Amino acid sequence: MRLLSNQDWFEPVASEGQYESDFENLVVTRAAWLFPDHHVVPFKIHVESEEGRKIPDLALVDRRYRRWWVVEVEMAHHSLSHHVIPQVEIFARGKYGQQHCDYMVEKCTWLDKSALADMIKGAQPRVLVVVNQSVPDWIEPIRRLDGLVAIVEVFRSEKNQHILRVDGDYPVGDQDDVVTSCRLDTGFLRLLRVDSPAMLGIANGEKVHIRFEGRLTDWSRMDSSDRVWLNPSQRNPLAANQDYIIIREADGHLAFRKA
Repeated sequence: MRLLSNQDWFEPVASEGQYESDFENLVVTRAAWLFPDHHVVPFKIHVESEEGRKIPDLALVDRRYRRWWVVEVEMAHHSLSHHVIPQVEIFARGKYGQQHCDYMVEKCTWLDKSALADMIKGAQPRVLVVVNQSVPDWIEPIRRLDGLVAIVEVFRSEKNQHILRVDGDYPVGDQDDVVTSCRLDTGFLRLLRVDSPAMLGIANGEKVHIRFEGRLTDWSRMDSSDRVWLNPSQRNPLAANQDYIIIREADGHLAFRKA
């Protein structure tokens, strides 16, 4: 396959014919078009998990600080089992904290540090692998780790100009009325684990009213160093085996809905 644009032909660039740094630069410089629902942030900082320690390439931060992604830019000729999967495992199960928040704010000063710190306390980031050619065998192993594979194929003209052909899976934003997903904590069934605490609009210790099945329920926010819960003021009305979302209704009140 080749592409024609403005009377110039663009030929596909073989995976082995690209430097990973050059491919990463193409992705970064076009990131606003590739990921319009997210802030794209350099993320060259160590991430540790029980599997080891690695440095990813980028982070994608939802513009409303509901969730985030760790991005690994990869070449299609790299080994899935020996190179790609070990990195995805570390990033998917990594331990993220204040040092990662500080790094991102240092690189992108326009980020809201308080909202970013809240976001990192929420759900674990998912992993997005951006690869320069389609590799169908990668999709399912990475999905089993709750990751996605995005394809950004590079075409180059004789004038050394580039066109990117985009395919695969990409992060998409939630509906505007969704505040966060949540579920009862398996270790503390009274407490509700919150995935996107930055969207709640309350600080640690503050109270919030949330509608459930037509009546108001009262909750207070509880923070630890790496997670956020809602603690019911009275009996917890939610089912232990059910995931929920919190939405903002037309009148501005928060309400629970089954996920």
